[in-house]
Amino acid sequence: MLSDLFTSLTTPCSPFIRHLGYLSEAIDMRGRSRRNAAAWQPHLDNTRSFVLSSAEKCRNRNKVVILGSGLLLDVPLNELASMFREVVLMDVVCLPEIRKQIKAFNNASFIECDVTSTAEQLYQNGMKGVSELPESVPTVPEIGHDSGLVVSLNILSQLWVIPRAFAGQRFRGLNEYLVDEWCGRVVTAHYSFLRSLPCDVCLVADHEFVKRDSSGSIISRGSTVYDLTLPTPDRSWTWNIVPMSKGSNAFSKELIVGAWHLI
Repeated sequence: MLSDLFTSLTTPCSPFIRHLGYLSEAIDMRGRSRRNAAAWQPHLDNTRSFVLSSAEKCRNRNKVVILGSGLLLDVPLNELASMFREVVLMDVVCLPEIRKQIKAFNNASFIECDVTSTAEQLYQNGMKGVSELPESVPTVPEIGHDSGLVVSLNILSQLWVIPRAFAGQRFRGLNEYLVDEWCGRVVTAHYSFLRSLPCDVCLVADHEFVKRDSSGSIISRGSTVYDLTLPTPDRSWTWNIVPMSKGSNAFSKELIVGAWHLI
């Protein structure tokens, strides 16, 4: 589509982010969100509601940091901007129309950030032909003692997806078992990072997928976070991420989502 091409040409982002495929994925996500708007809405409403409930519990209303701001579909930006002195939105990509929405708030800003701290090194290794998977050491300088709340928003299960695809394309002969272990460490590193923060933390993440055939019978199910052990969620719901549609696919896909307020 011409609109997708225009977005690709006009979205500012680091070259390694573009070449790894993050920008293309953001544009594709925009398309999927529009096609599946009705099926996704309950998940988006539940996410926004839980984020707000976490914000209301937060005693420090100085700054809220959103990790995984994406298309802002699951971010209650208007409410957060009225509750906190500063709202910092972070992701690997911010499309132009999303930047425009953010600029409407004088106390909100966007910062490009790879929360895994692996993307740039992974890209450089790929360009050099070095088949080495960089370890994730999450570093987010914007999170400090002035932060009252950090929100990890529907990204825990996604942190490994694009890096794994890139590694599969660029690095020949990688042991699949070792790649799985690496992906699992990326997920664990993010969760451990959240648990180490000195402020309130809100985590919303899917942790299990369920695929069903046209009759509704389960075809397969499994972990989306490499079997990371998570506590019992404060809230849980199902995200109908790939609804069954006539003639286009022979299965539907659901994600089991958990939400935690970590103090």
